[in-house]
Amino acid sequence: MTPSPPNDEQAAGSVARHDDPDAGPRSGRTTGESAPAANRSSLDAAGLAAFYERSGVRVAKSQSAWWYEAAPRFLLALPSHRALSLPAGEAAELIRRERLAGLRYICAESDGGRASFQIVCDTADYNLEKLSANARSKIRRGLSRNEIRRVSGSELAAVAEGAFVETMQRQNRESPAALATWRRMLVAADQEPAIEIWTAWHEGEFACYLIAVMIDDVCEFFQARSVNHMLKHYPNNALIYTLTEEMLVRRGLREVTFGIESPEPVEELDAFKLQMGFRKKPVRQRVIFHGALRAAFAIAPIRRLLISAGSRPGADVRLRKAAGILKFADGGEGDS
Repeated sequence: MTPSPPNDEQAAGSVARHDDPDAGPRSGRTTGESAPAANRSSLDAAGLAAFYERSGVRVAKSQSAWWYEAAPRFLLALPSHRALSLPAGEAAELIRRERLAGLRYICAESDGGRASFQIVCDTADYNLEKLSANARSKIRRGLSRNEIRRVSGSELAAVAEGAFVETMQRQNRESPAALATWRRMLVAADQEPAIEIWTAWHEGEFACYLIAVMIDDVCEFFQARSVNHMLKHYPNNALIYTLTEEMLVRRGLREVTFGIESPEPVEELDAFKLQMGFRKKPVRQRVIFHGALRAAFAIAPIRRLLISAGSRPGADVRLRKAAGILKFADGGEGDS
């Protein structure tokens, strides 16, 4: 586990037009103006799965849903925030066919699962006055010091590899495979009008980016990465605020989301998002293990050993995810 960042703008680095009259100087001006909402595209589950597949991420289809590999041999339903009613037989068949360790998805309360949350903002009149004085101060400084631009995937690839690598290092998740997937993802993003890439620049120097995916009437903040030495200029605060306002107020979308609760410990990141006006919307999250794994994890010493190993500082990301999923499944795991 990496040390906790000292402040919330650094935590944000681990992830439009501004019209407020009290926001201060407009160095935070936006280029690449948005088009009317009626002219915009959005993805359904199949389109989102196609984007993941073009990015080099494993996907699979069951009768009720599309899935992608969020952790090694562990699939997450698409889109992750949509509740799914999954028959036991369908889950078992998918796990057998794809040779999986398990599945994770949002379920209806009647289907069991575990109390969880989705981080969302659905404030239709979202603005600075809805936020705390501390949040407003950081956003105003960020808007005054940074310019917000929309760019293409190819443009981002030319300037943001360092930001991607630095953020992955901060999160102890760096790997050559992750970087290769990132490059393919940017190529895939340029082929999909429902995916937008927005950036912040301080005095002409790239500072951070945010990838937004339109799914039905929801905008998911898909990925955020930033440059370490630029965090003092609050680019993430400015970019997230600007894009949240853009989606909710200007385009009139129902919701902006950072997705569902992670099985890994990300308390600092979640705290930053809450300060930006987001909230934890209650959902039920269910994990279904392969039958052999469920039997093994029912043995207390094995369970404790895995959780302990995955909780150690510097633990491999795959082990952290496995331990997190196991802890997350307490009281809500299924069988196959």
